[in-house]
Amino acid sequence: MTLSPIRIISLVFVALALSACQLRPTTTGTFEHPNQIDRWAMSGKLGYRTANDGGSASFDWTQKPNRGQIRFSGPLGFGSADLRWDSGRAELITAKEQYQARSPGELAWHLTGFWLPVSALQYWARGLPWPGAHGEAAYDEGGHLQTLQQLGWSLEFDRYQPVAGVTLPYRIKARQNGNRFTLLIKDWQPGAEK
Repeated sequence: MTLSPIRIISLVFVALALSACQLRPTTTGTFEHPNQIDRWAMSGKLGYRTANDGGSASFDWTQKPNRGQIRFSGPLGFGSADLRWDSGRAELITAKEQYQARSPGELAWHLTGFWLPVSALQYWARGLPWPGAHGEAAYDEGGHLQTLQQLGWSLEFDRYQPVAGVTLPYRIKARQNGNRFTLLIKDWQPGAEK
């Protein structure tokens, strides 16, 4: 049986259509507001400065409801570090030591020399005030958080970009007394499962 050229072209299109159905998007959907995002994968760079020290590291952050993990690599004095947490416990693993605490913020001190409020950072990274404490926020005309005073930190949010139906910050600058940090997000994947 000989196939006609039209039949061959039709079969090729059907095969291409079926293979395209198997591709997975990097996000599980789109969102209407950043507070709907309860899981993500992001990567970027964290820079910090204290009165006595400073440094930077690349990071890969995976967040799921009630648990998260940030892998740091770079010159933080540890070479690399893995910060993990879930409800009521946190763990920091470096090449030299292993630490445990009740919250990831307590353990971030071992990396930077200051208390980094990781629980609040889960909200700040999405351009939201942390609901666990009072804050004074200022927004632009589009409703994007521009500045925030919370937990003694002064934060500036900029470089917003659209992703998965919402607009998220790609840079956050924060200062508290003599401590500063900058979170520069290079890849934001809201809803991603890793």
